Amino acid sequence: MEGIRRYNVERSCVRCHERKVRCDKKAPCGKCIRQGEVCEYPGPRKVKRKSPKTSVTNVVSRLEQLERSIATLAGNSSTAQAKQPRTQWQQQLPRPRAAPTSGVTSALTNGRASSAYHKPSGETNSNYGFLIKDGAYIDEPLLSRVLEKEHELQSAIGTPSTSTSGLRKPPPLRMDGMLINPLLKQLDFKALYPNRYQATQLWQTFLARVEPVIKVLHVPTTTPRIFAAISRPDSVKPDIHCLLFAVYFAATTALLSDDPMNEKIHADLQRYQQGIELSIYNSSFLESPTISSLQAMSIYLRCLRYSNSGRAGFTLRGLTIRAAQSIGLHRDGEKFKLSPLECEIRRRIWWDLYSTDSRMSEDHGILIPEQDYGSDTKLPSNIDDQSISEKTTKPVESEQRWTDSSFMLIINEVNKMFIPIARSTDNSPDGAQSQQLLRELKERLHNRYLKYADMDIPIQRQGVILAQVLVSKFEVHMLQKVLQKQGAASSTVDTEAATELLEMAVRALDLGLEMFTDDLLRGFRWLTSTCPQLHLLTYILWHLCVYPTGPHNEHAWNSVNRHFDLVDNDPSWPDPGPKWPMLIQLRAKASRVRRAHLASSSTERLPEKESAIQTAPADLPSETILDMDNWDLNWVEFPDWDYLAQSIAIMGQDGHT
Repeated sequence: MEGIRRYNVERSCVRCHERKVRCDKKAPCGKCIRQGEVCEYPGPRKVKRKSPKTSVTNVVSRLEQLERSIATLAGNSSTAQAKQPRTQWQQQLPRPRAAPTSGVTSALTNGRASSAYHKPSGETNSNYGFLIKDGAYIDEPLLSRVLEKEHELQSAIGTPSTSTSGLRKPPPLRMDGMLINPLLKQLDFKALYPNRYQATQLWQTFLARVEPVIKVLHVPTTTPRIFAAISRPDSVKPDIHCLLFAVYFAATTALLSDDPMNEKIHADLQRYQQGIELSIYNSSFLESPTISSLQAMSIYLRCLRYSNSGRAGFTLRGLTIRAAQSIGLHRDGEKFKLSPLECEIRRRIWWDLYSTDSRMSEDHGILIPEQDYGSDTKLPSNIDDQSISEKTTKPVESEQRWTDSSFMLIINEVNKMFIPIARSTDNSPDGAQSQQLLRELKERLHNRYLKYADMDIPIQRQGVILAQVLVSKFEVHMLQKVLQKQGAASSTVDTEAATELLEMAVRALDLGLEMFTDDLLRGFRWLTSTCPQLHLLTYILWHLCVYPTGPHNEHAWNSVNRHFDLVDNDPSWPDPGPKWPMLIQLRAKASRVRRAHLASSSTERLPEKESAIQTAPADLPSETILDMDNWDLNWVEFPDWDYLAQSIAIMGQDGHT
């Protein structure tokens, strides 16, 4: 016979209330009977609820309590008696039979804690972290679950301490000096701005020559903010100043490529660089990156390569990627239930940072990135900017045509396959698996983008040629690894395969030259010239040293010399980077090898331009001609540029040239 309540109140029992399940309000209730729990009801006296505390002290207390609860759970695992079938995750956290626990502990115990997104059906044990309202991203599994359940902790995390203890700690040291010299704060910030007419012209130049190839903005929503900042610069936030000066810097870079000797443009570029650096400093980028400041850094660093090919840009790119991770850009926005427009913008920024990181790695001797940063961010959708707005509520679908995003997506698609193809090449001795992945990539690029391109439209023509260059470089690198493995296994390299590889590398080099010399693509020359084909040049010259003659050698020399002529003699071509002096030495060595070979085998003479390529005046005797016993073509990946440069110097000293 059921017990009789001592008071008449239509409320759930304590346990059902904690679990947030329906209670039958019997004494004891049915759910407590089935769970073997003590069923208790709250007393008749209503207690006025206290407002939630949000002090840091309370946060620490709550977390300590949580740690004690979890420790108790772990220690009492031997006494837990589950009376119903439990999930695998629940079995990892046994539930002790004890007094009612707190909401956090109860959620963990019952296996109901989840991430800050709606978990797709069939997905288990996944954790994508938690995105706090101020944009901060929390990836630590336990803390992200706590923050999801305890809303008051979300507002308290990161809040300065209000403790009144006698010890007053000094403020944390600012680390912005890594980016700029803080003395820039002494500059007149307003003097760095162009006048409003110039600013409008720079925005139009940016839209025509930069924005199509650096697709990190949503133009319809960005345009009003840009013009508002141009009209009222004193009223905008620091991160919008960052974006504005990044636009000025990028547009001026494009103009500089047209007139590289113009001192006025050079002065403007330096002024806008000071503006963006000061804006980055004022926005506390290292501590509080935002979408706008990350867009600014993406644009700035891509264009900075035209004026500075040193290590600083490469280092800042890594720092910017870390800043992007700190606000969760490496996690897809759908996980956080963000709007479709927010998701698309975040995807664009993340993939631009990731793709250009792999490109800039080549400048410093790293062909393929070793990590994907644990990212699950989807590729941006193949859509025009007009196809999505702030009012869009449903995810957009990629369109089967050339769109505003197609050029960017070609680069993203290729870079997305770097790691899978590299790993498959390592695991497949004959390269069959990697070749299949490469075929699938080619088919995907053709079906999604290239077949819709109009070669008379500059940006689309640029996209088609760029796709061919990137895929060709991919194929050259893949076949290099295959030849390397075959040579290591048999101590010889298939000469026919090596010749085929040379032809492929020269074809890719020619495509890169076409992008720079095509008048229709002149507007994007500032970008093309920042992508010297260092790896292709290195392999071609290495091959010419090992094989002084061959069916494709004349073509190879013509292509190499055209590339060197552009870099050395065209004033619009920027500094090719720190590896260029090594390539100059390598070309000189290849030329001397060829001269010695021709001198010993026939009376044929080199072209006058090529015969002048040398660093030592003396010709070499025929016995010093390089062959497979002198230089090993198995080593074609060049993992260490410094070692390569040293080997060239040492061989020159020993006479093995």
